[in-house]
Amino acid sequence: MNTLKTLTAAVALAAIGATAPAAFAQDTGSAPQGAPAAQMGGAQTEISEEDLQKFAEADSAVGEIRDEFSERLSKAENQEEAQSLQMEAQEKMVEAVQSEGLEIPKYNEIATRMQSDPELQQRIQSMN
Repeated sequence: MNTLKTLTAAVALAAIGATAPAAFAQDTGSAPQGAPAAQMGGAQTEISEEDLQKFAEADSAVGEIRDEFSERLSKAENQEEAQSLQMEAQEKMVEAVQSEGLEIPKYNEIATRMQSDPELQQRIQSMN
């Protein structure tokens, strides 16, 4: 259940069609090699290629879920239906990330960094 709560804000953004990866977790101290430490708020470590590959695959699945539920949400007839759709999308996103062997905090960490690190973003995009 905690993982569902972790992605609540992410699903809300995703459901309204946000184009950036859904991420909002706090940085846990890892960063790609060459990323400015001051930019990330302290000492950084590199994200493994394995984790980047898992992220790329999970993010692709999350994007498909986001697209599907964004369309469905736009057709919601009331707030209750919209909330139900958001919860369903959230559950599917969590399952998609975990099915790639990636923990939700790690997924969020990579997604957050990717937004401010063009080099990392390029590396991930090249994996798709």
